[in-house]
Amino acid sequence: GVLGGLRPREAYLLKCLVAAGQDHVLGAELGWAGAGGHERHRNGGGGGSALREALYSLADLVGRWSEEGAADDEAGSGETELLLGRLLKFLGDIEEFYDCVGGIIGYQIMALELLSVSKSKDSKHRHSKDKFVDFHVPTGLNLLEDTEYASQAALWGIEGLPELGEIYPIGGAGDRLGLMDSDTGESLPAALLPYCGRSLLEGLMRDLQAREFLHFKIFGKQCITPVAVMTSSVKNNHEHIVAICERLEWFGRGRENFRLFEQPLVPVVNAEDGKWLISESLLPVGKPGGHGAIWKLACDRGVFEWLYRHGRKGATVRQVSNVVAATDLTLMALAGIGLRHNKKLGFASCERRPGATEGVNVLIEKQNLDGLWEYGITCIEYTEFEKYGISEPTATNGSLQASYPANTNILYVDLQAAQEVGSRKNASCLPGIVLNLKKAVSYVDHLGFESLRVAG
Repeated sequence: GVLGGLRPREAYLLKCLVAAGQDHVLGAELGWAGAGGHERHRNGGGGGSALREALYSLADLVGRWSEEGAADDEAGSGETELLLGRLLKFLGDIEEFYDCVGGIIGYQIMALELLSVSKSKDSKHRHSKDKFVDFHVPTGLNLLEDTEYASQAALWGIEGLPELGEIYPIGGAGDRLGLMDSDTGESLPAALLPYCGRSLLEGLMRDLQAREFLHFKIFGKQCITPVAVMTSSVKNNHEHIVAICERLEWFGRGRENFRLFEQPLVPVVNAEDGKWLISESLLPVGKPGGHGAIWKLACDRGVFEWLYRHGRKGATVRQVSNVVAATDLTLMALAGIGLRHNKKLGFASCERRPGATEGVNVLIEKQNLDGLWEYGITCIEYTEFEKYGISEPTATNGSLQASYPANTNILYVDLQAAQEVGSRKNASCLPGIVLNLKKAVSYVDHLGFESLRVAG
């Protein structure tokens, strides 16, 4: 009777959860199943069905709520509906966003494959379907050396500002910062970190307004750049971002010049057995899926069409925690070269310090299954260095690895090219899928205890 009111879509999501091997989320392994559930199993009523046993556990949990303090059936049902609705939304977001790889089940298969590779003793990149041949240090314009061209490129960037949008992926948890509200003890997202007396988000907007003012001083025309912001629900990130914008009256730019779109959370997978970590009753531990999600999400949420309506053809993508990205000519020159030469994608890079927890940009040379040679510039995350045979430079192995420039997460993108990638109906719309197992995940488990697990 408790589960009979589920819509077909909701029942499907729960079946996918169990088919992906995560029936413990419904209570099967958390000690919630009542005696009735165990009795059914002994009598053969379960029929060996993991789904049936999982749903029995859920029904038993609901029954215990009713017995242990619900004022009446309606109140107990309301609490059940709230918790189950929260789980169904979590599952629905995964199913929708990862439809390109098979939804919930496809996501879990992908996670297990990545775990399998990470556990393999011989997990070098040659296991790929494409035969990676070599990595090379990419070449590009050095703004410090060719200052005359850098100044010209920056002028192109300022002149082309009316054709540019800004995209800020600021939905990350920012766990490494350890930022907390001093009054409430609440963990806060990276966008709220105070820097020079202002939040990082305010710093981004001040940098943008400075470039717009420079455009006005040089060309005598005022322009307002549309800003697309990818948020998430972790640490109430989305609510905090909206609160800052409303408190500062949308920075005097008008609400219509902002587009906030929320990034779905993904389950954190235990590195030992591939099980999703559980933080609360019926709710897995969720984290933002990374910046690579932005292209598909922008397609799903209509962000590209919104930028087109503002007359934009390219965009500057900037990470919120890179506070020096707008120093000197960097952002202006990057966008200027991209616009002037009709580039599809461009990186701004800098010298990387050995041991830094940042990726590197490399030129890949590879031969695919058809025997054709391919070249492309991509980012290798620091968590993948061992997998791809990239070692940190030392006094004995030379400085080749030090020559790989650091990935600063500052990009120029052609909107049509990015939309083409994000609208693909397969895994290629999710570039650079990695599982970060380098650091243990700290979380409060379903029993209320602080736990530490190697997971990603």
